[in-house]
Amino acid sequence: MQSQIFKPGKGMRVALMYVMYILIAILFAGPMIYLFVASFKTDNQIVADMSSIKGFIPYGDLSWDNYRAIFRKMDFVKYFMNSAISSLLVVLFGTLINSMIGYSLGLLDFKGKSVIVAMIIALMIIPSEAVIINRMMVATELNMLNTMSVLVIPALAYPVYVFLFYNHYKGIPKELLQAAVIDGSGYIRSFWTIMLPLSKPILATVGILTFIRRWGDLIWPTLVTRDDTYRTLPQAMKALYSDAYVYWGEIFAFGTMVTIPTLVIFLIFQRQFIQSVASSGIKG
Repeated sequence: MQSQIFKPGKGMRVALMYVMYILIAILFAGPMIYLFVASFKTDNQIVADMSSIKGFIPYGDLSWDNYRAIFRKMDFVKYFMNSAISSLLVVLFGTLINSMIGYSLGLLDFKGKSVIVAMIIALMIIPSEAVIINRMMVATELNMLNTMSVLVIPALAYPVYVFLFYNHYKGIPKELLQAAVIDGSGYIRSFWTIMLPLSKPILATVGILTFIRRWGDLIWPTLVTRDDTYRTLPQAMKALYSDAYVYWGEIFAFGTMVTIPTLVIFLIFQRQFIQSVASSGIKG
């Protein structure tokens, strides 16, 4: 009976916790609300509202002019397709390759495995910007510059994602794999029919992270593309800046259209993403 008695102290803690959750939600959602609202305002109104709460309020002369201006100034659909195709290819093949490497390291026993795991951990510490010039030199020697393949192939294997898959598969009982092998299912077939279906949460997590990383990448496409044939959205955004004037309304409109695909993908796979993060937290 005592456990059912309401405790004022506990109620206060719950209320404070919900207040904290609301503040965190506002902190993360605020910039996106500002981005969307400002995309419908004029440049003068955006500049006037920047230092006040008015920036989050849709009022004044709202219109679709900023969006129309983007389609007049550039071939937005072409740049969108370049980013979408390269990002989807990296997500599809990159997630598969990283998963296969993590499966081999996490569940299979072979000589030199500990050395490979140590090298992957070491590579996680090195920022990609430190080796980006070397990668560009290799791409130049292979005559890959200004092609779709140069946007996709160098981004397929990534040490952080390999390590995430390695930790995931390492937590799966090896007896499950051994039983499958005894029943006549080889290691490759076991990966496709047993291990991969059990990895939906981590697949969704790595897929989302891979998409965000590839979708917003600016440095690598700038180095390896020579014209607008394979120009991506982050590169196209530079056209909205000039030495004389910054088109704030068009920039916010452009940012809104670039952000929507990421939000849609996260909303579709949010259950698997949250499940993966929760399970990783329990194991860690």
